[in-house]
Amino acid sequence: MNATSQLLRRSIPEAEGMSSAALADFVNRFFALEWTHGLIILRHGRVVAEAYRSPCSPSDRHQLFSLSKSFTSTAVGMALGEGLIKSLDAPVLSFFPEYDTPRVGERMRRVTLRHLLTMSMGRESCGLWGSRYWAVRKAFDESSEAGDMRAVAEFFARGDENFGNGRPWVENLLQDDLRDEPGSRFEYNSAATFLVAAAVEKSVGQPLTEYLRPRLFDPLGFPRDLTWDVSTEGIARGGTGLNLTLREIASAGQFWLRGGVLPDGRRMIPEDYFAAASSKQIDNSGPGRAPDWAQGYGFQFWQCRHGCFRGDGASGQLAVMMPQYDAVVAATAGLHDMQRELDTIWDFLLPAFRDSALPADSAGVASLRRAENSQRFDFGPDGAPGVSPPPGEILRFAAGANPYGVTDIALEQDEFGVSLEIVFGDGYSDTLRAGWKELRTSLLGRMMRQHSFEAFAKARWSSPNVLDISVAIPRGTTFLRLALALDKAVLRCNANIWFAHPGLENGEITLKRP
Repeated sequence: MNATSQLLRRSIPEAEGMSSAALADFVNRFFALEWTHGLIILRHGRVVAEAYRSPCSPSDRHQLFSLSKSFTSTAVGMALGEGLIKSLDAPVLSFFPEYDTPRVGERMRRVTLRHLLTMSMGRESCGLWGSRYWAVRKAFDESSEAGDMRAVAEFFARGDENFGNGRPWVENLLQDDLRDEPGSRFEYNSAATFLVAAAVEKSVGQPLTEYLRPRLFDPLGFPRDLTWDVSTEGIARGGTGLNLTLREIASAGQFWLRGGVLPDGRRMIPEDYFAAASSKQIDNSGPGRAPDWAQGYGFQFWQCRHGCFRGDGASGQLAVMMPQYDAVVAATAGLHDMQRELDTIWDFLLPAFRDSALPADSAGVASLRRAENSQRFDFGPDGAPGVSPPPGEILRFAAGANPYGVTDIALEQDEFGVSLEIVFGDGYSDTLRAGWKELRTSLLGRMMRQHSFEAFAKARWSSPNVLDISVAIPRGTTFLRLALALDKAVLRCNANIWFAHPGLENGEITLKRP
């Protein structure tokens, strides 16, 4: 048991003013959303429900994506409280005088830390990408020429060389041509949060993770091996890239629910800063925006309906703080439609809250435990070895032009399952293992753009010539299905969500025998 587990103690829901039967119904409804991974509900600081869709588990250090932004905002508040950052209205350029050149435009010179925190710096696009990215992405979208496809594969293989000119990310971003006057409108922007992270690191004189460690991570019991992806010059990405377990997300949510106060009572964020961070600072309403994306935005926290606020990350990573209920909902997922995730909370969890303890309900607790322990990914029916290739032999294919850089594929099967080796043009390879009846594990790296992610997979021959492999990546957002069609010589991929290689969803690689 790690320190975070010791800080988050369980309680029977009725003791915290919630019905176990109602919570069981909510848990089942939450996991009826096809790609939800994990769920924790805190009431009065106690865990009243905790569930994971197997093979997801409490030990998974999950990608947070933009939920990372709320941790960056937390660091700003702490630096303000310590006098290391003097004012939110300081121009961002003042943190980086070394990049103050004629290349910096007049609008950029007016951008302040407050503009960055409220997503109103005036930048048009959300991503941390420059013109080179968009040129390469255009080639990916429009071209089928082998040379252009290789260029795409090489670009995405590099992963973090987003600007393609060798200059630091901060320098590139400060030379952006801004579409809008700073402060004039909300435009969600991960580049803004990266600049916030860079300004914090410059002000405190150490990496963001090291600054937060004694002030937040250690007091909440986070282990010292947590990771936060960095830029080419080693600055935390700020707007994305943090990886935490669900219990660590829930612990941070409880810290935010208490307004920046640790379990031992120490206030780590000035009260006025956190009050502003967690309340509406800029309007974000507009045509076509989902209800919970149009309630206002604070300092890297979203406003929600029902008086709640949240940090969130792409595809369903959530920390929802509910001050009027003294509750937190933490979740991980791989969803396209996050509004459905929030709607499920509003519709089926909010009615379960009561102002005082409820009578004991052993049958309700039993139903909640069944709901918590019965969630599974559907890997499909069991399989068995097929006719080709015979056990002990390897079937090899050369890959045709594709945007993923795959050059060769090799298939081997035995009585336990299959191994699919995927070889890339830069010399790296991944071997995906899948069992006929039991899940087999693999460590994927190149497929995940150099991150090492554990994958669980199961295989079956759906016909004599088609091998189907179902793969779950618990630390990421992806559940993917691969189909190796020997008769048509193609490898097809269908993924619910796939961030590692743009366009891999519903992708297809042609194959030929060497």
